[in-house]
Amino acid sequence: NITNLTKEYGKKKVVNNITFSLLPGQIFGFVGPNGAGKSTIIKLLLRFYDPTEGQILLNGKNIKEYNLQKYRALFATAFQDNKLFSMSVTDNVLLGEEIDESQKEQIASDALKLSGVYEKVSSLEKGMNTTLTKEFDDEGVVFSGGEFQKVVVARAFAKNCPIKVFDEPSSALDPIAEYQLFDNILKSCQENLLIFISHRLSSVKNADCVILLEHGQIK
Repeated sequence: NITNLTKEYGKKKVVNNITFSLLPGQIFGFVGPNGAGKSTIIKLLLRFYDPTEGQILLNGKNIKEYNLQKYRALFATAFQDNKLFSMSVTDNVLLGEEIDESQKEQIASDALKLSGVYEKVSSLEKGMNTTLTKEFDDEGVVFSGGEFQKVVVARAFAKNCPIKVFDEPSSALDPIAEYQLFDNILKSCQENLLIFISHRLSSVKNADCVILLEHGQIK
């Protein structure tokens, strides 16, 4: 439950006294123009920072009372402002998740299939062992914007947790790839609480609840 939530930067209220509830197993969409407060709400949910006023409760308990690492482990996130690292495709997808060594490549490849970039990865000479970026490896591969985004989305598919957050997951994709991605998200995450952030209402048409934000308020 999110109650009377406010977040100020300086004297500006980016999120202004909002109240709503997120329920397990449901799909929520946050839509609105740039600066509406969509990403700020998610970052407050993840405790990247704390609210100026109001509170966020999980099972009736303020999230500040939980162990931060264990609390954040409840979330899998695919944010727009993300980064690929100079390591293998598998490691870029799993990002240090505690997974049995024998299962790592399978879990990563399944996630890449759902995000739509596995075919590209499997066509590379070293496949899942390909190093991404040329930052520390001259033979590393640099992905296009859409491929980059699909790897980031694959991270959310790969993580086994109850809450999954997708921040504009299809902004760099063509309409067909976008449709396939959303179809895969909805089919593979039926047991999760799903949160979508989007500028486009078409991206959240299958949501159980759509929250329209403007100037930090629910409209």
